[in-house]
Amino acid sequence: MYWNEYLYAYHKKHGGQFLAGEEDDGLLLLTWKDRPLVVDLLRESGRGGCFYQVQARLPATLAKPYKLDIGPERTLSAGVNTVLRAVPGLPDNAILPKDFGFPEVIGKRLIRTENAPFTKLALGSLDLRNALLACPQDALKVRPGPGDGPHLITVTTAASINSLSADGGGWYLDAEFYGNEEEKARREAAFFLRMDRFLALIQAAYDAVTQWPM
Repeated sequence: MYWNEYLYAYHKKHGGQFLAGEEDDGLLLLTWKDRPLVVDLLRESGRGGCFYQVQARLPATLAKPYKLDIGPERTLSAGVNTVLRAVPGLPDNAILPKDFGFPEVIGKRLIRTENAPFTKLALGSLDLRNALLACPQDALKVRPGPGDGPHLITVTTAASINSLSADGGGWYLDAEFYGNEEEKARREAAFFLRMDRFLALIQAAYDAVTQWPM
């Protein structure tokens, strides 16, 4: 993969602090609304070797502990959701029912939360719903921090970006970074657009969960 090279090119255009030293270990630290916004790779080991997912993380201050999981869109989501929603969820991790509202999102993704009323307020954000529609292959998670520390909002690609059986969530990082200037510019532009959508999702999630009192 050429993660470090593409991320460094994004850093040169958008600023922030870039850290890298080994293959595919690049980390970009941006500042957004006076908060650190970190982008790097999540590495997981499996039977087939190491798998990588792009992840972005952003802290948010909320008045009470809050958990939210929004999965990626799935081809069989409609049928799967019907079956899963027929099984009562745990109180602290319930799946939102199909009639919860916002069908353009609920109908395609599994969403779990322990605070449905607050989640309805958050999903009332048109910016968040549009960002989710623009990133069908990405998942969103909100978790409380330790003690009275800030919550952490995380967006990850559902597919491994180095998967041989998928397009890596639309990142296509196996394409050679170096080449003629025209081809390099085309690949950079595609990566920049994908990263912009990815970061727009976590930023919209931040605004959605911080604009309402809990």
